[in-house]
Amino acid sequence: MPEEKKGKPVIEDFEVEKLFEDRPHERHAFSFKVQGDEYKGHYHEDEIIWLHPHPKQMIGESKVDTIEATIQSLMRQYGISSGIEDLELMPAFEDRIHERQAFTLQVQGEEFKGFVHKGEIQWFHPQPQQKLEEEHIEAIESEIHEKIAEQTKSEE
Repeated sequence: MPEEKKGKPVIEDFEVEKLFEDRPHERHAFSFKVQGDEYKGHYHEDEIIWLHPHPKQMIGESKVDTIEATIQSLMRQYGISSGIEDLELMPAFEDRIHERQAFTLQVQGEEFKGFVHKGEIQWFHPQPQQKLEEEHIEAIESEIHEKIAEQTKSEE
């Protein structure tokens, strides 16, 4: 079996930069090396778009899922992707003086809950700061605010 087909691929020299900033086609370009070979791609709306060569051409199709999972994790660490699954917004204390938005979400298999009141996010236990990087938390909070803004627009 050739050497490049063995074991888990190790990503080295990972770099990411924003392309087309403040334009409709804004996305992130990334590059990295595996066993000395360089790979490049774009990251847009939580999807990986590979540039030539595609990793499956060089290291095998079976390793692509592992590489893509690592890239998704790195994008969360860099605050580029929130990794949120199942974000639910619901009103809390409706028609009362303490009315606010409540939310629940899943990130990396962990459930987080909280309130949004006057634009501020108040987290319940467990606090995401105990489990996630600061850039990742910022991406999550940004997505929560975007979802609330969308909901507010649709109600108007």
